[in-house]
Amino acid sequence: MSEKSDLNDEVLKEKIKVLFDEDNEIKKWNEGLFIKSLILLPIIIFIIGLLILNRPENLIDLLFVVLYPLALISIGLIILFVMTSNLK
Repeated sequence: MSEKSDLNDEVLKEKIKVLFDEDNEIKKWNEGLFIKSLILLPIIIFIIGLLILNRPENLIDLLFVVLYPLALISIGLIILFVMTSNLK
């Protein structure tokens, strides 16, 4: 019976070692902060430039301001999925 508990302790120690390993794939929130800011910067510029400085006057303009970028992003995602499916 003691052999099983020793084995369980060794397995548990290995799991803890993997969790505390510095090369773990889980990143802290502040790692990659520059890349996260690069992702948020165009969104902030878009909001400031189109919605604050150049306010849409009617509902059609507002829908165009919102739907046009969403359509471009959707087209980009479709192209990405087509390209990655062709690689496989």
